[in-house]
Amino acid sequence: MMKNCILISGSTTAIDTKLVSELQKTATVLTNLDNSNIESIIESTRVDIILLEISKENCSEIEIIKNIKSQYPDIEIILINGGRDRALMAKAFKNGVKDAFRMPYKIALIVERVNALLRYK
Repeated sequence: MMKNCILISGSTTAIDTKLVSELQKTATVLTNLDNSNIESIIESTRVDIILLEISKENCSEIEIIKNIKSQYPDIEIILINGGRDRALMAKAFKNGVKDAFRMPYKIALIVERVNALLRYK
């Protein structure tokens, strides 16, 4: 059986060694500091879930979400929100995001949600 794969993308979450370590207990974890190259990663690697860090300063993540969900509808996206922009969050959910967590996040809650989503893969 092929192990599930999680992509953690964003300048803060991708370097969170505790988060990575916890998620590695149940899946292969890839990390990516730059959200702009997510699409090239998922073209070459089977990814089940993306933990996508977004911020108000970089609204291009909504376009990334739209592109991923249109080309790879089976990939689940969970947002990690560094800002407090409710409109940005609403757009993300409208475009297919499954769940969201605000910073500072609780690792145990993210791991629980990821594992729940993986059970349905």
